[in-house]
Amino acid sequence: MFKFWFDEHHLLALEATDWGYPKDYSICLSWCRILSKDKGILIYNKRQWRIIHLKEISEGMQACYIQEKNIDGLKLNVSMIENAFALFQWFNEETWEKYHYLPFFSKNVEVLEKDLNEFFWLQLKITKEAQWNFVRWVKVSYAFPKELSDILSFVFALIGIYWRIDEKNWEVSAVRVHVPLVWWTHIDEELDEAFKKLSEEYWLFIASQKVQNWGKTIYQFASNDGEILNLYVNWLNSYRKTDYYKLNNYSKKQQEIKDQLIDYIKNEEILDIEWKDEVLKLLDNHVVKFIKCL
Repeated sequence: MFKFWFDEHHLLALEATDWGYPKDYSICLSWCRILSKDKGILIYNKRQWRIIHLKEISEGMQACYIQEKNIDGLKLNVSMIENAFALFQWFNEETWEKYHYLPFFSKNVEVLEKDLNEFFWLQLKITKEAQWNFVRWVKVSYAFPKELSDILSFVFALIGIYWRIDEKNWEVSAVRVHVPLVWWTHIDEELDEAFKKLSEEYWLFIASQKVQNWGKTIYQFASNDGEILNLYVNWLNSYRKTDYYKLNNYSKKQQEIKDQLIDYIKNEEILDIEWKDEVLKLLDNHVVKFIKCL
């Protein structure tokens, strides 16, 4: 007998109830690593839905994740931008003067300074001097945030500084960030813990990893989570005179994937089992995300 339902990890699954005690398997959905018995998982891959064993899931496949709540009415904290600029601090060994800087920063610092002033009313002086990128007039001391609104505000600030938005004609599909690491900071550990909290407590998904690039250690994080993108785009646009970035194409694509899933469930013969109608009702009435496996 098969059970077709959302499992304990909120994934749409087809589970045999008479398998006895199969082996546990581990997969990673964005940051969130889950441990589960083998089962059939509905996977979106190469523009089609199909059922595969959990143990056969590979990188890039997307699983259907359902949640009972979403983030509403969250007020983001613009002061977290200055906190992000306070992250990297050093001092002059001769004068003992403390200063802040942007390590390995290759973008136009004049444009960054202008945007901070124009859109966020933040008065910082950013200059490139002898291959260093100094940030002056920072008034806060760095502290990793604890509350949800501050964590997301800080993450969005890092996106603004070290960002690469996947977009075409201002239509956003994902955000990607490359934060350089230096040995005296622990931002990678702090962000890992924060992303774990976001996935476990708030069902917000951000994937991360550390990579070596030409002798530098880079902390990369990325997200195509619709809630993350919607919060970020609305936050950016709220500080501009017109809507700058859009999610129209992203939302349309997500709806197409969902419609394709519903059509698959209705017509796939192997799914002609109990609880099909109940699953379709849940898909219709709840927030659904298609989370990439890593």
